[in-house]
Amino acid sequence: MGDGQYNLPGAAMKRLISGMLLLLIFYFIWLTWFGGRGNRALSAVEREIERLQNHNQELKVENQRFSRKIRLLQSDVHYQELVVRRELYMIRENEIIFLFDEHR
Repeated sequence: MGDGQYNLPGAAMKRLISGMLLLLIFYFIWLTWFGGRGNRALSAVEREIERLQNHNQELKVENQRFSRKIRLLQSDVHYQELVVRRELYMIRENEIIFLFDEHR
């Protein structure tokens, strides 16, 4: 007994090993759910991905609208006139434009 070894009865040794294994299992479960790369972090990343995908879809729709406007401005004289009159308040000869204050 003087050689530094512990002599535990067989049942006590099995309980000790079982307890250590159980603690190890709980530790890995805890890491899986709450660790920096666990399920909580994965859920947060998945939510961010979904948010970015939605934003990308909104940008695609907006880009399509702008592309359509560009094509019309390049090719449609009537649309060009409409935009110039609406946005730059240009008028034809002998026309009068009435501008109203929208805040009143």
